[in-house]
Amino acid sequence: MTAPEAAPEAAWERRLADTIRKSAPWLLLLLVLGLYLGSRFSVGLLIEGSNCMPSHEVWLMDFDNRTVHAGDPVVFTAGLRMQPFFRPDLLVVKRLVGIPGDRVVVGTDVTTVNGAVVGEGLDLAATLKRPPEDFHADFTVPEGTYFILGDTRDSYDSRYWGPLPAEALRGRAYGLW
Repeated sequence: MTAPEAAPEAAWERRLADTIRKSAPWLLLLLVLGLYLGSRFSVGLLIEGSNCMPSHEVWLMDFDNRTVHAGDPVVFTAGLRMQPFFRPDLLVVKRLVGIPGDRVVVGTDVTTVNGAVVGEGLDLAATLKRPPEDFHADFTVPEGTYFILGDTRDSYDSRYWGPLPAEALRGRAYGLW
């Protein structure tokens, strides 16, 4: 090969090496950012026939934010408490309505937290083949637990299976659509 033929090939290799050297930090940054965002956030879609949170069908789940307050939509693991309706490993979004120390009263017509109505009815009692009175309760939310409700009458939630253990809570949920 003559010297003039080698020059364009060497120039191309230098340009490629230059591009790789300049791009590597950005590619590394994108990789790290992608890994962080991928482990912190997930998008949840409505997969059930009935939506207990009808305000949204797409949710951004933030697994890093466990600072929650009454009224916040939260994401948690269904666990055995939600069988037979949900797989134990399923992530569920519902509203946190009661925190430790709150007084909860579950009745046939309404559910209250500290005297404020937060839910209506016990529509799933018949589906569970039990009378609504079986689910009546009057208690204080214990430490290390939360009282969780969906926004609809037919939501399978803490009215039926009791307070959610804090360790089942995975983070906050933000409605997108």
